[in-house]
Amino acid sequence: MPRDAAPLIRMSPALASADAVRNRQEMLIAGQARLECMRLLATLARNALPISGCVVLVVAIWMWNLIDQRLVLAWTGLMGGLIAAGLLMYASFRGNAQDIRHAAAWERRFTIKSLINGAAWGVLALLALPQGAENPQIFLVLTLTTVALGATGVLAPSRTAYYGFVFPALVPLALALIIGAAKSVALVGWSMLAYLLLLLLLHDLFHRSLKSTLIKRLESDALAQEQQVILDTAAEAICFIKPHFMVKCNRRFADLLGYTIEEIVGRPSWAWQASNDEWRRIARESEPAIRNGRAYTTVTEFKRRDGSRFHAEITGRAVDPENLALGMVWMGEDITARLKTEAALKASEDRFRRLVSLSSDWYWEQDAELRFTRVSGSVFEKNNIDLSNTLGKRRWEDTSVRGVSPEQWRTHRMLLEQRKPFRDFVFQVLGPAGDLRWCSSSGNPVFDEQGRFCGYHGVGTDITERVRGAERYRHLAYHDMLTGLPNRRLFSDRLEQAIARARRKGHRVAVMLLDLDDFKIINDSHGHSTGDEVLIAVSHRLRQAVRESDTVARLGGDEFVVLLPETLHTEDAATVAQKIIETVREPVEIGSRQYLLGASVGLALFPDHAATAERLLQQADIAMYMAKRRGGSALQCAVEPAEGSAVQRNPAGSAADARKASPAGVGIRSVSIGSAGVGPWPAACPGTLSWILGLQASPRAAIRRAKVKRR
Repeated sequence: MPRDAAPLIRMSPALASADAVRNRQEMLIAGQARLECMRLLATLARNALPISGCVVLVVAIWMWNLIDQRLVLAWTGLMGGLIAAGLLMYASFRGNAQDIRHAAAWERRFTIKSLINGAAWGVLALLALPQGAENPQIFLVLTLTTVALGATGVLAPSRTAYYGFVFPALVPLALALIIGAAKSVALVGWSMLAYLLLLLLLHDLFHRSLKSTLIKRLESDALAQEQQVILDTAAEAICFIKPHFMVKCNRRFADLLGYTIEEIVGRPSWAWQASNDEWRRIARESEPAIRNGRAYTTVTEFKRRDGSRFHAEITGRAVDPENLALGMVWMGEDITARLKTEAALKASEDRFRRLVSLSSDWYWEQDAELRFTRVSGSVFEKNNIDLSNTLGKRRWEDTSVRGVSPEQWRTHRMLLEQRKPFRDFVFQVLGPAGDLRWCSSSGNPVFDEQGRFCGYHGVGTDITERVRGAERYRHLAYHDMLTGLPNRRLFSDRLEQAIARARRKGHRVAVMLLDLDDFKIINDSHGHSTGDEVLIAVSHRLRQAVRESDTVARLGGDEFVVLLPETLHTEDAATVAQKIIETVREPVEIGSRQYLLGASVGLALFPDHAATAERLLQQADIAMYMAKRRGGSALQCAVEPAEGSAVQRNPAGSAADARKASPAGVGIRSVSIGSAGVGPWPAACPGTLSWILGLQASPRAAIRRAKVKRR
């Protein structure tokens, strides 16, 4: 046994848990990231020193005739000393041995230096801020804000160093300006505090992005190092071959053949085969499997450097089956001793080797009668699932299995009878708490040495979250993101289905297009966020105003549409419309404010007003537009267009075309919704109606009159 392996063996009984190891690794990476931040901070600070010196010189020249020259010389000397101290600190940082234990101490030193630098810049507010001199004040404000902005990038690796600089640099000047007598100057001081808040947010963004990038790089480096260690300490011999020549191998491969790694790299792949015929056999047999993306495994004989020979089992897989020029990875082990063991051990090893590449939540086995003999996995322990009812039963005999149609069972059992592998057989399992979980199972048939069928083994995976995620995406595709109501796509589908049922059963389908009155005023006066809350409240009211079998959808903006799929009488639709208008009229409370809205509703029925879904929506849209023209908060019922009208002449035209038509050419009847409700309607469209066919003024004039009347 190697001497350096003994400590590892002695430590193995006392190894910490996986969580503790993971925590230690995360702490190590965090410490390395902090040290990297300090290295970056030292480099950035050193590079910024010449720029800082130039700025100090400019400020000194500006203050020379503004204040006492001795103070200017003293301040300039202080800044020069700080620049020199920065150079010395950088040299000390580079010269000392750097490790993660010293990172916190160096960050404190950089913070103290930044605090002194910030105070030196902030003292300008006391030295060079004469009362009433606006130009010097503006110059000083611009200078300090620019310096603070530059420090946001230079000190991005450290929060404490940046806070230590920016607060003493900007706060004294901001307070001096706020306390000043002039209101305009005080406004500049408040603006500087707002600017300080913006810089803090910007620095936080820089710092978190930098820290995240460093941690990801360190994790990647640690993973690459771990992989290299695993490669070198693997028990199996591993080599990487690009067409017929050795590119890389691990130490186990070199030791197995008696060479060094340097002696192996660059040599042809057949140099260690017992004979050239054996190498040709492997090349000939492996090509079909490798080109199909499968791993090829065989037993062959190798020769060592000293001439001795041994048997090895090797497994090869192409990096890219479509392009073999990218190379192949071969793994092997000396099986000279293993060939002397029992055949049962070989079968067991072969079984688990085929499962190495599978990632699953549990593993299962079945006997030749397809009864479960073994089911194991941590998922059952975590969810407290009892497997006693599963063992000894076939899959279709387990009462906890749900969600499989008879056709799916027949297809699955046909594969099992043919002794074929199956993949991704999806079913539901009833958990102990009564919840249904989605699962996916895959399996392969097992045969013994004589080729007799022994059963199946395979893996299972809980795919509940994947299924739920797919359901969420499907919901987003057919529903409005703001209100949760069906969107135009889902509404159109339901409308088509409702019309198809109405044709078969002979009943009516009602469509009401609803537009909120005065909603634009809320958006313009109180912002879109308030408008969104109003829309959410209105959508909730609309859902409460109709039956569960009805559909309320949002078409966009403040436009909604209501579908009554089974309407016997037009009076029923009018009653629902009246209820909707009265519901919308109720004040909407958002915070401490109340908002008053109205609803203009256009009503169209199938088959009275249109024979297709698209035409029905157009009729409802035209009717809603006429309700808007009448001042809003009204119900308009559509009828078939008058003969010779614009809509009649162009039936394929859009609702917008119909809106542009003369009012005398649009077949619309209207009813006002007041406190008296909706009374008996005439036969064409029952209700208290007035024909809007005699208007002589333009639509814009009618709308203006309606608005004046409402005021």
